Amino acid sequence: MDERFPLIYQIICIVLTALFVWSFVVSREPRQWRRLYQSKFCRAEDFSVNRNKVIDENLKKYGILISMFFLVADVGFFLWGASYHDRQKSEKTTVEERLQMSEVERIQGKSQTLIRTGN
Repeated sequence: MDERFPLIYQIICIVLTALFVWSFVVSREPRQWRRLYQSKFCRAEDFSVNRNKVIDENLKKYGILISMFFLVADVGFFLWGASYHDRQKSEKTTVEERLQMSEVERIQGKSQTLIRTGN
C-alpha cells in the first residue's frame, strides 16, 4: 500500500464520487426515479399529476445542490488525502530541523536579492 495516498482516503473518494454521480443522475432525470419510487412504495390512489410535477421540480432543484455538495466534499477529501504525506512529514520534523530549514530559506532569500541587485 502506498502511504502517499492512504486507503481510507481512497475509499472515501470512491464513495463520494459514486454518491455524486447517482445524485446528479437523479436530478437530471427526476421523473424516472420518481416513478420507480412510486411503483415500489406508493399505492395507486396516491398519484396526482400536480403533486408529481412538484416532486419532479423539487428533485431537480435539491438534487443539483446535493450533488454539488458531494462533489465539493469529494474534491476536499481528495486534496486532504493527497497532502497526507506532506502533512505527516512536517509533523515529524523536530524544532531543530525547522530552525535549520528556516535559516537555509533566509540565506537563499538573501542570495537571491543579491543576485537580482547585481552586487
